[in-house]
Amino acid sequence: MMGTHDYTSFAASGGVIKNKVRTIYDATVEYDESANELIFEFYGNGFLYNMVRILVATLLEIGNGRRDVHDFLRLYEVKDRQEARSTAPASGLYLKEVYYKTDENN
Repeated sequence: MMGTHDYTSFAASGGVIKNKVRTIYDATVEYDESANELIFEFYGNGFLYNMVRILVATLLEIGNGRRDVHDFLRLYEVKDRQEARSTAPASGLYLKEVYYKTDENN
């Protein structure tokens, strides 16, 4: 998942942004046993509308054995939102932090 890819398969249908290439620098998932929660964190240079929710739904399908782990490579290639199908619910999703790149010459 990490790296620069075309995330067309992971963008909400009907979006107006044409360039769907983004870079994911890091992605983690942790299980918080005390809260019985999975915690997904994504760090990237930008995200498309519903991209994180679609990524999480796809990862859950992989974890549940309903999708092969290598299917991400196929989804990057097909560039078809219908192939990723599910979108995780928005509940519990929040933007944790935004990092801005500063130009030291200004």
